[in-house]
Amino acid sequence: MRHTRLPGRDTVARRPDRIQAALRHLLLLLSLAAAAGAVLLGIGMHASETARSGEQAASRYATTAVLLSDGPAPGTVGRSGTVGEPGPARATWVTREGQRHTGEVDALAGTVAGSVVPIWLDAAGAPVERPLTPFAAAVDAAAIAAGSCAAVIFLLWLAYRGAVLLLDRVRLAAWQQEWLHVSRPRRDDRSPAGS
Repeated sequence: MRHTRLPGRDTVARRPDRIQAALRHLLLLLSLAAAAGAVLLGIGMHASETARSGEQAASRYATTAVLLSDGPAPGTVGRSGTVGEPGPARATWVTREGQRHTGEVDALAGTVAGSVVPIWLDAAGAPVERPLTPFAAAVDAAAIAAGSCAAVIFLLWLAYRGAVLLLDRVRLAAWQQEWLHVSRPRRDDRSPAGS
């Protein structure tokens, strides 16, 4: 096993074997570099996502809206195309400054007119998505870092496997040449038919 990983000069390893061992070590080093790069990417993403979370938390606030029309019928397809997801419904709400607004908000399937639904508003009083939480920011950063690291390592592994296939072809061609050389009868082995 050691000779496979580190073929030395005193082994029967050939040049393709040594190249494959070097590629294996290069794959390991590049994988470690990809992991380190993913950590740095994750740290940067976490910082930017945390800043975005703080900005959204400062500029958005929760309130309630009263539905003026029924929400989507149970079992119907929502905005994302998934059955039973929230969909648009006409509603009215009051901002923290006391201004009354009317517009569309997301309501759960089966919600009837007159129901109170929770919503998030921006500084202008328009409905927006719930602000990004610090936990979600951390999860997003970790997922992006892990995904990018896995993708790079997978691509490196594919390149390594492609190189091994080429090296195997070189090895097989060399073995074939050796077998042809060994199986060829030597001149002194051929004797005349009658002797």
